[in-house]
Amino acid sequence: MKTVTSFTSGKARLGFTLIELLTVIAIIGILAALIIPTVGKVRESARSTQCVSNQRQINMALRIYAEDNKGFLPAANRNKLSTETGSGNTVNWAKALGRYLPQKGSTDTANEHPIFSCGSAVFNGRRGDELSNTYTASAALLGLNSSGVPSDDKIARALSTVDSNRLSLIPVILEGKANGTFLSTNPSTAWSIVANEQGKATFAETTRFDFRHGGRLNVAYMDGSVRGMSFADFKEIDRDLYEGTRPN
Repeated sequence: MKTVTSFTSGKARLGFTLIELLTVIAIIGILAALIIPTVGKVRESARSTQCVSNQRQINMALRIYAEDNKGFLPAANRNKLSTETGSGNTVNWAKALGRYLPQKGSTDTANEHPIFSCGSAVFNGRRGDELSNTYTASAALLGLNSSGVPSDDKIARALSTVDSNRLSLIPVILEGKANGTFLSTNPSTAWSIVANEQGKATFAETTRFDFRHGGRLNVAYMDGSVRGMSFADFKEIDRDLYEGTRPN
């Protein structure tokens, strides 16, 4: 006998039911909650890595500059020479490295090479190419006064006056906060400022140093290395290390 299969007549169902739609939306929401923070962390990790690379190259330029200038590092913020062009009366250490890291403009006082801007820095809502220099020099780049204390940003510092036994511990380039504008940091930061910053309760309260990589500060040292520093470690820096001088 031939079997006949019958089907219930009716229109085919199209689309999702409300429950199915809400389920899909919930799944998408869960996935987004998992993925978005991860993407943000990956992006910040990449910026921090680029910042470390920036500082390594800056450190290398400082060394080459010293080799080309009889063992002297560039002055932190020297007076501009009469033969130099551009606006302003001073040339900071970053612009002095223009021979090795070409600046954005042709004048001697044009904005610094893009390498001097950390991708994680935000000055008054601006970042990236809009910024000039997001790094500041330590007192190891300040010239010695008559008492042998690093305090003069107009005088070049001789590498021979830096404690050669602790080069891996002496900071030279640190991440800074905006210098009153959205463009750059202060060219250098004296020990008195550091001592004041160390007295702050948290890194978020600092006004001259920027712990912009998840609460860590990238620091370039005199031996050419670059390492991230926590606020707790920052509080442990003493004056001799920060100024690059030999302890008594």
